[in-house]
Amino acid sequence: MASGIDFALLRDHLATVSSRFDVDWLPECDSTNTQLLARATTGAAAGLVLGAERQTAGRGRRGRRWHASPDCSLTFSLLWRLPVGTPLHGLSLAVGVAIAQGLATLGCDAIQLKWPNDIWLNGAKLGGVLVETAAQGGLVIGIGLNLRRDPAWQADVDQAFAALEDALPALPTREATLAAILCALAEVLDCFADAGFAPLREAWCARNALLGQTISVSSENMQERGICGQVSAEGALILNRPGQPELLINHGDVSLTRVQS
Repeated sequence: MASGIDFALLRDHLATVSSRFDVDWLPECDSTNTQLLARATTGAAAGLVLGAERQTAGRGRRGRRWHASPDCSLTFSLLWRLPVGTPLHGLSLAVGVAIAQGLATLGCDAIQLKWPNDIWLNGAKLGGVLVETAAQGGLVIGIGLNLRRDPAWQADVDQAFAALEDALPALPTREATLAAILCALAEVLDCFADAGFAPLREAWCARNALLGQTISVSSENMQERGICGQVSAEGALILNRPGQPELLINHGDVSLTRVQS
């Protein structure tokens, strides 16, 4: 338990899929994604999970800092390999589906998903996903979740945030939470390897946090406003614009925000 994770308890929770994962947990590192990307270059096997009690340079999409603290957060990265030639469209959305399904097994049925990689609870951000390509055809899937509220975050975070404790009368152990997500990831990533995002689309759409709301979509070269629709079979967001053709927003360096009425 010195690492903060009870590995025997985690194996019990993982049950039949425990052989698919090799978990390493650090007291501190700069970023679990960065460290796992480095390990991938030396031939680390698929299924390696790297977690940390504290990250000094945790990061989210577009280089944003990810806030985390011991006991209040669950932050880890997973190294995975898909068959050569597997299209990656919609992968971060598929990971979101897995997180939602895993948390549902713990009794948290209220998870919503904000395109392309945010996990929401009660209209606020609960966590996020960062997928990066690694050496030798690997993928590093970084996941960060708020378990409890840390008052120190409030002054340093520029958006509303949620914690898993907001939705559950008794917070599960980190071992149970990690195992639930890993079990769901194994199933969802197997499905993705076989058929891509298409068979997972309905599950994502059922949790679309901003469906029907007015949103602003922006990037370096684009600024659009419209009504948030569902996603395509390839994971592109459909933006409905009154009097204009619908617009497909593909993955990339895009920021999506809700427009307050």
